[in-house]
Amino acid sequence: MASPTTRRLSWIMLQAGLALGAALGAGGCEDPAIRFNQTGMEAYGAGDFAKARAAFEEAIVRNPEAGEYYFNRGMTEQALGNIDRAISDYEVAVHLAPRLTAAYQNQAACYSEKGDPDKALAVLEAGTKSNPYTAEAFINVARFHLARKDLAAAKLWLAKAVAADPDSPLAHREYASILLKTGEKEKGIEHLRKSLELAPIQPEVSAAITELAPPGDQLPPPKPQTE
Repeated sequence: MASPTTRRLSWIMLQAGLALGAALGAGGCEDPAIRFNQTGMEAYGAGDFAKARAAFEEAIVRNPEAGEYYFNRGMTEQALGNIDRAISDYEVAVHLAPRLTAAYQNQAACYSEKGDPDKALAVLEAGTKSNPYTAEAFINVARFHLARKDLAAAKLWLAKAVAADPDSPLAHREYASILLKTGEKEKGIEHLRKSLELAPIQPEVSAAITELAPPGDQLPPPKPQTE
């Protein structure tokens, strides 16, 4: 069965797809593949994975070139415990939609579940080659190493994430986290501040900077809200 983290990330992807399908439908798009995909996403969200798989299969029949549909079916196979089938679907998904970083992540999770961490790592690294300017692809590799307690490798890949996409608040935040763990406090605070600069509404990051920064170098109090 898929892990809670994988399920949560997958649901985020499905919600985004559902919103896209609704927008297309509102615009008068009558593509039956989109309708079946939307039905599948709704069933997946309700926990009816068998129904979701059937709907995604219908979507694939009607549009076999859409990588997202194979990704969605792969998630249902993964949720149903059909790991090899899920891997096959994710392979097709990344072939048709190489920028779908979640497909590399889920495929790697399947290989890890099968007890093949080397293959899992190879898949994640392939994702960075297909997405050299996408921070999430590099963060996925870093999280793999972090789960294996390899802080040095995780830090290296998070540095690559920041280099790949310097405007990613997530990349700076995760890099800061590992820097703080490895004793590089000042550099960690620097990247926390950069993350907050890029995405100002991050209460946890603001609190961390206030706690970690030396006296006289902390964040100013929040600006009072006026109507």
